[in-house]
Amino acid sequence: MKRCSLLIFLLFMLSACLAPSVKPPAQQAGAIRTILVVAVEPPPLEVIPDLIETRLPVYRQNDTVPYDLFLERKLFRNPGGVLVAGLVSHNDVVSEVVPAAGATGTTLEPVAALGDHWTPTVVLAQAAAAQLTGGGVNAIADSRYFRLPLAAGDRTANLVHWQEAVRQWYNRDISPVNYASRGEGRVDAVVEVGIGTYRIFHEQAPLEVLVKLIDPASGRVVGRTRAEAFPVPGSAPTLLDRGAEKFKQVMADTGAQLVNQGLRELGLRAEKIHSAARVEIPNARSFLASIP
Repeated sequence: MKRCSLLIFLLFMLSACLAPSVKPPAQQAGAIRTILVVAVEPPPLEVIPDLIETRLPVYRQNDTVPYDLFLERKLFRNPGGVLVAGLVSHNDVVSEVVPAAGATGTTLEPVAALGDHWTPTVVLAQAAAAQLTGGGVNAIADSRYFRLPLAAGDRTANLVHWQEAVRQWYNRDISPVNYASRGEGRVDAVVEVGIGTYRIFHEQAPLEVLVKLIDPASGRVVGRTRAEAFPVPGSAPTLLDRGAEKFKQVMADTGAQLVNQGLRELGLRAEKIHSAARVEIPNARSFLASIP
């Protein structure tokens, strides 16, 4: 219990270190006509109480048996593709996920390479593109995503490393991705959508969405904002059952509202929504080629 409380405290402190919001001048935001929306790699889902108490009730937590001393914290994929950071025993029914190695923090990777891994920011990037399109902006969700600046050895179930990587990405004033050299300079702006807080805490599912607005020609961040919500949809076993469909829907609906709030706070013309907006991811290259 003490370890869990310490982890929550550390994650809270990292979240508190996020840079203040920046809003671009109204004239600059109003002149944006074409936007590329890029999903940012999210951290793994944190679940409290730990899911091992449901999978293997023998490890159910109490005040006299510090069972976490005899278990390892690992990354594993829940049925439905949700990546979770949690305790795993030697005779567990879940298998450890070892994230693929590769360049991070400076490049965009194909969303298709994620395979069956459900990525909430990809869903939210689609929602952002749909909302912007509904507001009269020519927008598309890219078929690539930004991989967080994490060393291979830090891609573990230690969520402090993930939150530090999120903080580094959000606080940067110059994008490490050279969007101009990739052809994105033909769009007026790039919107990056990330996630900060991402957990199930008893029956609450707090979510924090981070949005950055980037000038693709210079790489300069001209706007950033964050929004959070605390829905109470039910316990983790209920949310993550049946392929985690209920959890995914809660994240999509709540996240779409937060994305909408962020886009509007940045002065972008986004259609006001009352439920999650969904679009398919078309071919980004065709989109860029269509821009004069």
